[in-house]
Amino acid sequence: MPKFVKYAVAALFCFIVMVIAVYAFEEARYVPYVPTWQPDMYVAVTLNERQQGLDIKGEIPELSEEVPDYATINNAIFDAKNSLIEGTRRIRARRITFGYEIFYTDDIVSIVIMADSRAVTDRTSVASVNFRMETGQIVDLTEAMGMDITPLAEGKIADMIRRDPSTYYAAFTAPPTGQAFYLTEDYLVLLFDEFQLSSVPDSTRLIQLVLDNIKVFTISYYDYRISQDRYEIKMMPLRLILTSMGYNYDDIVWNPSCQEAIIMRDGYPMISLTAGENNFQINGVMQRSLEAAPELKNHTMYVPISFFDQILGLTAYDIDEMGNITFMTYVG
Repeated sequence: MPKFVKYAVAALFCFIVMVIAVYAFEEARYVPYVPTWQPDMYVAVTLNERQQGLDIKGEIPELSEEVPDYATINNAIFDAKNSLIEGTRRIRARRITFGYEIFYTDDIVSIVIMADSRAVTDRTSVASVNFRMETGQIVDLTEAMGMDITPLAEGKIADMIRRDPSTYYAAFTAPPTGQAFYLTEDYLVLLFDEFQLSSVPDSTRLIQLVLDNIKVFTISYYDYRISQDRYEIKMMPLRLILTSMGYNYDDIVWNPSCQEAIIMRDGYPMISLTAGENNFQINGVMQRSLEAAPELKNHTMYVPISFFDQILGLTAYDIDEMGNITFMTYVG
């Protein structure tokens, strides 16, 4: 084969390799387009109608074709409006006025629809439509959060009722995951109709959860112990659990002379436990006994798993088939 042919073949080969390399680089650099929420993606629709003796006023939003699956979302908004109207009919209202607010994150858009009704007892009701901006998929609270936060919300509500029992109903039974909600970059806000949590007229009630305060973490099967007695109680590493909950390393003080662990809060001793003693102290006052006595193994204190739930408010946990335990709590 002549030399110039060899050179031509080699040059062609190098050119092909270069083209493939450039194409591969461009493909690797390509970032799929993800739409972002813009004010011009919806219009306000004015309501001015009368249905069976009920005056319907105000505004609701209608999404434009720029939003993926906009028709499905608009239908959901329409259904939310009708549901609020039906609720108003049950209290024999004469007039209902709609308004709305829109909140969004990088992923989720939340449309909150409010309805003020005028009857013998005026009240405010609320609904929400939440969807993923990229796909237009309508999501419920669990899908939006990527986890079931019912235990956290119930704990937050219970704490609110405990702090102000004169304002809130003592026995609140409505499931938090069935409520209207919206998301911002920093908060999850659950919305309750007026009179749903309290008999005090005060528009809608808000339950606000700071997203950074929601702690979800997993403890491997190899990081905890099973007690050797017949009850086989799960004994959890105290410091590992506490630091995963958001405590600082220095918030757990170890006293080697008496094998005592002291949990600090705001620089002051809060809870103390002693290895081998089946009790604990809060602020220096002896409390009830634990499910099992703390154990000291390989310089690590282990305490019963129930300690975190009953004493420190570690809200919920789940055990997978491998024995790993995923905890969920709200710190703050």
